Amino acid sequence: MAQGFLFAQEEKYNLYYYGVVTNVNDQNMLNITQDLFFAQLRGIGYLNPQDMRDDSVKDSYDQIQRDQNGDSFFSLVQEQIQDQGGLVFVARIYRPRSDEKWNCAFIVKNLKNGAVASKSKEYDSYYKILTDAKVLIQSVVAQASGNDSLEAGGAQKITSGPPPEFAESGTENIAGSWGGEASASKIILLRSGRGFIVFNNGATMNVTVSSRDNGSSIRIVQRDKFNASFYPEIDRQTILNYAESASPIEWNLTLSKNGSLVGKKKTLVQSGSAVEPASVDVAWTRK
Repeated sequence: MAQGFLFAQEEKYNLYYYGVVTNVNDQNMLNITQDLFFAQLRGIGYLNPQDMRDDSVKDSYDQIQRDQNGDSFFSLVQEQIQDQGGLVFVARIYRPRSDEKWNCAFIVKNLKNGAVASKSKEYDSYYKILTDAKVLIQSVVAQASGNDSLEAGGAQKITSGPPPEFAESGTENIAGSWGGEASASKIILLRSGRGFIVFNNGATMNVTVSSRDNGSSIRIVQRDKFNASFYPEIDRQTILNYAESASPIEWNLTLSKNGSLVGKKKTLVQSGSAVEPASVDVAWTRK
């Protein structure tokens, strides 16, 4: 049994990512959403994701309102994929009317056995889809690939909250897209007091964003469990030794007069052969 389980973990699945089908008209937000979902798929070790989101098949797909299980969409794309053992992934974000809730569904078809797995949820805010996506994506892919034993791992969270003087409010003036971390391709802070950081290596970190002093002091804290990919500057085998003892990565920043965020990042750094806690200077600028 142990050998079979190890094989299941090591087996790589080709996953064909068709992005998001939606009635959302904000192309910039749609691009951010699609990039985030793909980065989260790239962070799943047993996948080999193929980016198919620019495929012209979406131009002929007009059944988003009725196609809740993805049947019509999959019938359009299946003939283009020669891989009979891969997975096809599409996200469906639909809002019937402007005053109704958002519905987000992640749908995956296993081309080997024809089974379709889906996870869906309703949201009051579009931004909550982004902060909730990681666990749902891990779950639906695990179900579709048969790696259900890996599903629970994606739901573990660090529950460290803000200290009493901070609050997950007053973050409206910093909501948006930021840059400044050499190892990160995207930093997104949301009005809800949540956010995420997409690393160049494909890992995605969910964060809690809180503020004090009318939003001038910002505290950002890692919400996810330990991930060696959050420390790309440190040798992977070395940083894995700190999986049980590492504190959540934390940023304490101040909003400057020119609109940038400057301050300190509490993390682990490598010094020779040793790894030690450190407070590193950082500066973020709005994109």
